[in-house]
Amino acid sequence: MLIDLEEFLRERSIYFELYNHDPIYTNEDAVRMKEEKGFTGTETKALFLKGKSGQYYSFITFTTKRTDFKRLKQIVGEKVTIVKSDEMEEITGQKAGAVTPLGYEATIPMIVDEEMLEQEKLVFAPGKPNQTMVILAKDLKKIIGLIGNKLFIYSEK
Repeated sequence: MLIDLEEFLRERSIYFELYNHDPIYTNEDAVRMKEEKGFTGTETKALFLKGKSGQYYSFITFTTKRTDFKRLKQIVGEKVTIVKSDEMEEITGQKAGAVTPLGYEATIPMIVDEEMLEQEKLVFAPGKPNQTMVILAKDLKKIIGLIGNKLFIYSEK
């Protein structure tokens, strides 16, 4: 279900930074590690969602932003809920708190908060709690397109 994002980006000469560190499972850990390692960018939050149809989705937004699930339903065309930890771990091999927003096979549609695209750099866990990846926000749509994920843009309008 997950591709090797580091290898994928390297093979396509897409800029990224990768930091190895102690496992991170909370926003507090992430802030501390960011200061310790010295990387910059907007911290992201990834929600792994499941639609009423059984379709999974990955949603990338700000760590501090509340999600409007009614708006998500309007955007993707079905009611979605956050996947429970045990199901998510079984499906993706990831633990809650260290879920990657990016790097899923093409069968998983991506929902991107439109404000993410206005940032300079995006910071996220690439599927491993002991790594942090930084990419340029301007490359996000390109990466999603190259992987082949369907893209939905989340806006509050």
